Parts: sequence; C-alpha cells; structure tokens
Amino acid sequence: MAVLRVKQGRIKKKKHESLKILPKDLVVEIFSKVASHSIADICKVKLCCKEFLHAAEDNYVYQHASMDKFALVPLQWFTQEKESSFLNRCKESGNLEILYREGMVQYFSSLRVKLGLENLKKAALKGHGEAKYVYCMLLMCGEDQEQRNLGFDLFRSLKTSTYVRRCRERVKSFIKSMWMNNPVARNHHLSLCHSSTCKLQKLSKRLSSWVEDEDDGITCEYCNGDYELNIFCNMFRV
Repeated sequence: MAVLRVKQGRIKKKKHESLKILPKDLVVEIFSKVASHSIADICKVKLCCKEFLHAAEDNYVYQHASMDKFALVPLQWFTQEKESSFLNRCKESGNLEILYREGMVQYFSSLRVKLGLENLKKAALKGHGEAKYVYCMLLMCGEDQEQRNLGFDLFRSLKTSTYVRRCRERVKSFIKSMWMNNPVARNHHLSLCHSSTCKLQKLSKRLSSWVEDEDDGITCEYCNGDYELNIFCNMFRV
C-alpha cells in the first residue's frame, strides 16, 4: 500500500509539472472549464501550487464560474462574507449568469425595468440561453412591431424545441423563487401570426388549455412563437 501511494503521488506530481509547462492562456482556459462545472474543484486546484492559484484567479475563470451552488436570489443577511466576495468578483469579471440573475430581479421584482432589460439584453447577446429566452419573449410582448420582429428573430435563434423547453423550465424555476412585482408580461394580446390558415389548425385549442410541450404539430414558425409566448405569459398568472 505504501508503494502504491508513492506511485500515485509521483503520477499526480508529473501531471502538475506537465500543466506547469503549458502556456498560461491555455491553463486559464482549462481552469475556466473546471470552474464552469464545479466551484469546489476550482478551489482545490488553487491549493495545488502558486502557479495554479495565479491562473485560477484570472478574471476569465471567474467569468465562467458556475453559479449552481448559489441561491437564484441570494439574501444579503444569509450570505457569508466569503460568498459575497466571490460573487462580487464574478460580477466584476462579467459572469453572464450573474448578469442574467440580476436582470431578472431588477426587471420583475425591484421595478428597475430599464436596467433589468439592459442586463438581460447584454447576457442574451453574449450567448446566455435563459437570458435570450426571456429577452426575446419580452420583446415579443410589446406593441412596437420592430421590437417584436427582433424578438422573434432571437427566438428562432434558440434553434431546437428541446433547448427552448430547457430554457423555459429554468426560467420558470427562477420566477417561482422571487417576489413578482412587475406583471407587464400578462398584458400580451397581439398575435405574431396573421394567417387565417394557420389559425384553423389545432393551435388555438392548445393555447386555450395551456398544455406545454405539445408543439410537434405546429409547422408555422409564427404560430410556434405565439405558442411559446403564451406559455411564457402564463408563468406570471396567479
């Protein structure tokens, strides 16, 4: 057993030495992947050596750090100083998940609608899935046709129905976790699709019953947008 432990220790040391000779940018990229999956693992990495600590403290790593272990809407009086420091560093580094979460709270809860929409827009345009979902839905909820068209284009860029459903479920969980103070999404009444032919399909029945994940028969992209938008607006009904 003692011999085995020595050999394992040598293997780990060789792995660390191998990483040390890699370019710093590459090591930072590797650590950003680690941080995006596990905060606990990136903390362990920092304890290995000074070189790893320095690389793991790069802003790029904090920018991609996972927020899964933190409450969606953290309460300041329950958040420890170490956690607050970490979250602030992530925010300063441009972490998209934090930008999305702040945008959600600002728009729907604290009534800082303009700032919230701007933060959701920033996160959405930089590739955050849930932020893009919410942002495009909010644009399609409005009455400005140019903004509705922009929202519809963003909605189509979400690509697959499976990806849309995943974003929807995560957004729904977020909405349930915070105090809702902005019912603007309930005011949706305009249709994206103006074709009488499409309206003769079974879409109207599905919308009226609010059944989710039964959009396989919807072939019109605009009808599909109306279907998803109605589900989104229904999240805010009490």
